[in-house]
Amino acid sequence: MELNAELGYVLVKLLRSSIAICQKAGLLVGLMVVWLGVNISSAWAAPPEITDGAVLFENYCAGCHPQGGNIVRRRKTLKLKSLERDGYDTLEPLTQLVSKGQNNMPGYEEKLNDIQIETLSQFVLEQANQGWK
Repeated sequence: MELNAELGYVLVKLLRSSIAICQKAGLLVGLMVVWLGVNISSAWAAPPEITDGAVLFENYCAGCHPQGGNIVRRRKTLKLKSLERDGYDTLEPLTQLVSKGQNNMPGYEEKLNDIQIETLSQFVLEQANQGWK
């Protein structure tokens, strides 16, 4: 309960600051401050102890990998054929990729704990083996 109150207080302060900036420096700068504040505020809190692979995937992966695809690099999908081709069709290399990241993909070792990374990786493998249905 205290975390929510503190977070609410911080967000109100950010909103007030952004309004003041909007008035002084223009709308664009104010909107940038609001955006930055919202995106940084989630980093202040510890990662939730989510252990559901589908929820983890939706929160951390689906933005770039909807239904196992890839909106950034079309050949680097999470489909079984692509995972096999790139050597990520078993749990160990996939958890390393999720943890450390590679190229355009960020690593999540600082946002997710080991259990969450393994759960997420297992979910990806299960979905790939099922054809992302």
